[in-house]
Amino acid sequence: MDDLNDLYFFAAVVKHNGFTAASRSIGVEKTRLSRRVAALERRVGVRLLQRSTRKLALTEAGERFYTRCAAIVEGAQVAYDSLVELQKEPGGMVRLSCPVVMAQSYLAPILPGYLSLHPKVSVFLEATDRPVNLIEERFDIALRNYPQGEGEESLVARSLGTARRILVASPAFLDRCGRPSQPVELASFHVMSQIADQREGSTQWAITSTGGEVVRLRLNPRLVSSDLRVQFQAAIGGIGIALMPEPLVAEAIRDGKLEHVLPLWSASQQLIRLVYPPPRGMLPSVRSLIDYLMVHLPANVGLDQA
Repeated sequence: MDDLNDLYFFAAVVKHNGFTAASRSIGVEKTRLSRRVAALERRVGVRLLQRSTRKLALTEAGERFYTRCAAIVEGAQVAYDSLVELQKEPGGMVRLSCPVVMAQSYLAPILPGYLSLHPKVSVFLEATDRPVNLIEERFDIALRNYPQGEGEESLVARSLGTARRILVASPAFLDRCGRPSQPVELASFHVMSQIADQREGSTQWAITSTGGEVVRLRLNPRLVSSDLRVQFQAAIGGIGIALMPEPLVAEAIRDGKLEHVLPLWSASQQLIRLVYPPPRGMLPSVRSLIDYLMVHLPANVGLDQA
């Protein structure tokens, strides 16, 4: 495509009724303006301006051409102005990705507060358990509870904290089947596990006491799922004992829907992170949401600071 600057120069000359006035207005030398407009006329193959020592007028072709050029220049100015406006204060759309259960338990309680603070910002939240490619799918931020994926070496990852995994079951299940007093007794209970806990055809848990003692268990689960929502509902439904991130089950424990089993024991810490592209050129809206989540998310869901 031909140099669009020439359209801008031509429109400026017409708008200001001459090369001298246009030169003063846009800060471009008069001789350069004259050369660029002449080059534009050669490219389009018609004369756009009638010049004299005292007067400049549009030809018929120039009149038609100017109408379109003016619209292009105005549109470009609006585009630039919109970027300037975005950089003055948080505004526009921020695209955020998060696993479903974390969106429900972590983000749902705190996002309304952010939106109230920043009325010009809109948030597009995709709650999904699939790995999201931030660059290809044009997401600004992702909340993650799993290690860095392939091809994500260039992304910034900031730790929000860690969540320990605790053993939970419904009170009805424990009333019916009994309450284990030692980790080794879990082998005689129905349990549920994540696919990540599967090794050599069985579930393997390593749980640690508050005193630092580690017990490794090999169990045969009744339910295996990568979806924590499925385990959560199954635990409430009395299917068995589940090992789940504490912030996700804390409310259900308070409400009496679940009971903390073997409270002196817990499994490995789960790292919760914010991931986003390098911050160069980052809009205030994206920066403001990152800053908000870094402060409010750990405090509101009970993450331990890493």
